[in-house]
Amino acid sequence: MKLHVDASVSRTRWLMAGFAMSLVLPSFGIVHKYGGIAGVTAYAFLSSLALMLFVGYRTAIAGYAFRLTDRKVKLLTAGTFFLLVIAFVVVYPMANSGVYGRGSDGDEALNLATTELLHGRYPYYPTTYLGNLISPLPGALVLAIPFVVLGNAAYQNLFWLVVFVVAMASYLKDLRSALLLFWVILALSPIVLYTFVIGSDYASNSLYVLLGILWMTTARSRPTPRRWDGVLPAILLGVGLSSRANFLLLLPLVLFARARIAGWGSALRLSLIVCTTVAAVTLPFYVYDPHGFSPLHTYNKLGQFDSVVPRAGIAIPLLTSILGLLLALRPTSKQDPSSWLGKCAIVLAFPVVCGIVLSTIKSGTLEPEFWSFGLFSLFFGAASSWGEIFGGGLVKV
Repeated sequence: MKLHVDASVSRTRWLMAGFAMSLVLPSFGIVHKYGGIAGVTAYAFLSSLALMLFVGYRTAIAGYAFRLTDRKVKLLTAGTFFLLVIAFVVVYPMANSGVYGRGSDGDEALNLATTELLHGRYPYYPTTYLGNLISPLPGALVLAIPFVVLGNAAYQNLFWLVVFVVAMASYLKDLRSALLLFWVILALSPIVLYTFVIGSDYASNSLYVLLGILWMTTARSRPTPRRWDGVLPAILLGVGLSSRANFLLLLPLVLFARARIAGWGSALRLSLIVCTTVAAVTLPFYVYDPHGFSPLHTYNKLGQFDSVVPRAGIAIPLLTSILGLLLALRPTSKQDPSSWLGKCAIVLAFPVVCGIVLSTIKSGTLEPEFWSFGLFSLFFGAASSWGEIFGGGLVKV
């Protein structure tokens, strides 16, 4: 019994550490940009203190949360997103005006490329107002089409944050817990709010991939399976994976997660659909003009460290693939999707950690550039840990 309790406590501590790192570390870059080392130190201390207080008082917080009626919780959810809309309306124009820094050209990249695509032209020839090439893969352009038609690709951030809260309410079996998770993310991860108000698509990229994986891997098979079961989630996930190359590293985890839940037949069939969709969405643009296919320039993100580690641009993705395969092979309860999300977070975070270490070695100082890429793993890590760490105090089953 004592060994079981010790193991449980040890697991909780590891989950808590993972939850804290998922939320805090990705924001170091943006905090350093505006507050320097002193700002990073203060942010790390205050966010850690806030998390410890939250854990210590989670039972009291849960008691208050469940005294709220469902109607009040829905009003709080609506109010949260209303405030986000106001923040976007106020800050987004200022960020793009150049008055408070150069903002982000991620939204313009999507707007330019998607507009070219809608007009039947090759989307990867334009450059942004900062002179940057178009980085997102074709899947990101496809998913941005409705928002570009509405006027701006940046609108997708609000949409996917709403979908995230709705999906977490279903996953955690209570809107209170999902909303509280969302509040904790906004409070402790300024990178999320920052990318939202400047129109960057990093959060949206990770959210639609996370939700696609959760939908496809947890969809229950019928007692008598039908040919089309799971096809739509697989297609949508394939489009999502074709948004940025780093998400393709999650494919082994997706395959094994589905196999544990529904068997290898279903897993192989749906994974084939995912891979076919990725190829169908991406390859035509590459074949049309391999030299003009600008997403390939993102190789330089890791290739710049070839002088530190030979062929780093190839070696790091290869090592990450091996890590993903090893994590996929590790036994996991088929009824425990949170562990798969946690493994996805590790795979997405590994290249970022490598970039942070190598950039520090190369420059001789702590470089903040790579920290922000941790946003790709933030929602995976937060969603995977929340239910188990806080579930006993926050979720009614």
